[in-house]
Amino acid sequence: MNQISYKSLVVSFVALIISTFSLQAQDKNFYIYLCFGQSNMEGQGAIQTVDKTVDSRFKTFQALDCSNLTRTKATWYTATPPTCQCYSKLSPADYFGRTMVANLPDSITVGIINVAIGGCDIRLFDKDIYEDYDSTYAESWFTSKVKGYEWNPYEYLIDLAKLAQQDGVIKGILLHQGETNTGQSQWPSYVNKIYTDMLTDLGLEAQETPLLAGQVLSAAGSCCSSMNSIINTLPQTIPNSYVISSANCPGQDNAHFNSEGYRMLGRRYGVQMLKLLGYNAVYAEAECGTVGGDWYILADNAASNVRYITAKTGKESLTVAPTSSDASIQYSVTISKDTTYYIYGRFKNPTTSNDAFWIKIDDGDFVLYDNLTTVSWEWKLITSLDFTAGEHTITVAYAETGACLDKIAVKDSPILPVSVAEEAINVCAVDIISTLPALASNGNYLAQNVPNPVDKSTIISFTIVKPSNVTITLYSSTGGEVDTITSGKFDTGTHSVNYIRSQIPAGTYYYTITTDEFTSTRSIIFTSNN
Repeated sequence: MNQISYKSLVVSFVALIISTFSLQAQDKNFYIYLCFGQSNMEGQGAIQTVDKTVDSRFKTFQALDCSNLTRTKATWYTATPPTCQCYSKLSPADYFGRTMVANLPDSITVGIINVAIGGCDIRLFDKDIYEDYDSTYAESWFTSKVKGYEWNPYEYLIDLAKLAQQDGVIKGILLHQGETNTGQSQWPSYVNKIYTDMLTDLGLEAQETPLLAGQVLSAAGSCCSSMNSIINTLPQTIPNSYVISSANCPGQDNAHFNSEGYRMLGRRYGVQMLKLLGYNAVYAEAECGTVGGDWYILADNAASNVRYITAKTGKESLTVAPTSSDASIQYSVTISKDTTYYIYGRFKNPTTSNDAFWIKIDDGDFVLYDNLTTVSWEWKLITSLDFTAGEHTITVAYAETGACLDKIAVKDSPILPVSVAEEAINVCAVDIISTLPALASNGNYLAQNVPNPVDKSTIISFTIVKPSNVTITLYSSTGGEVDTITSGKFDTGTHSVNYIRSQIPAGTYYYTITTDEFTSTRSIIFTSNN
């Protein structure tokens, strides 16, 4: 063997070893998503306490060196926000990732790479003409961000993505952009150019790498909502693209979502991607079904849609299956494929004497489901069964009074939903009850406040039959939490709280007492003489 052929063989052998090692290092169960766009993808929502607890299976590939976050560029970290720049805020990418890991098997890890620049034209990400757009705004806040990405955000993102591909598999691309390009009908073709370049530069196939594009803020008074009609046409240009609706996502100004808006939008990105991966789930708000006359709709800020249902005070527990429609709530759900589905409920059932419901599917018989005790609001598996694709009816009836139901989930995977879970198919603005009869529940009792209506102050009395943690919360007519009237440990007996009004606008409100084994709600009216 001559020297040249020997060296060639050695080089080829070394290359093979390196290639083999790279393939072994890449985790096929590590799903990576590229995120890019402008300020809403960057993240403008206040990071709140609820946003700081993150599953370790959700990772972010740090795009910048951030000493304030103790993070180093090109390193994987648990995706605690901010996940874009050192001082950015909550982004839809945050709740996209949370939704993904909450619904995927424990063996799957999800990672994001977020490179976004507030105020940018989409063509700043076109690798052939980006230099024409890297100074779209002369202000230092804009140019400093572009400089942070070495004046070429597209190449910066691609370089990070190539490094990340050593660890996992790129499964999709998330885009939120359009405000700066409002009214430009060419926007889909601009996006197509960038998307095609990404696929080519990263060795990806279009049919295996969907593009999810979010609508801009659509709330009344927003600056750029007209752009959504152009964004909606993107699938006509890119077949494997999907538009994520921003309908009802609240904003904080005329261009940016607020924190809850980012959470909602991020979950919608996640739900769409999960569908593309073959995972399906349907959620229904308990209070938004066809509700019989034996139920209360009560307020709780910890409940999904800030409302939940429970049997009316004074109703007897049902030891046999109900025959009256007043005792039932009915929901319609549409299933997309024939398979085994798991039905979950989000309950708050503090004791074994109020933790049961009757449930039936379609025209079947009612089945009693007991032992659904929880500490607070928690998801519980109710049952599993084989569904055929199409529309089905779920009917829920109370079995033990005092049991509380917030939400129903029908999923094709045996994975408990997390927190309030994804958006329901039947979100509604149904009224919270305005009055309760003067009846006690097992001796526990919440009295009507005196005086009512309220000018400056009012007395709220309650009775509990055993020592308990007690919280009385004030809610608006739409279910938003306004104030905590009292919270603490109380002994057995009757207690009175003097509530002094403070900067509360006139109107009808509700106050809810929650103890270790009892909850009740009454209305309260504040006059205009504040």
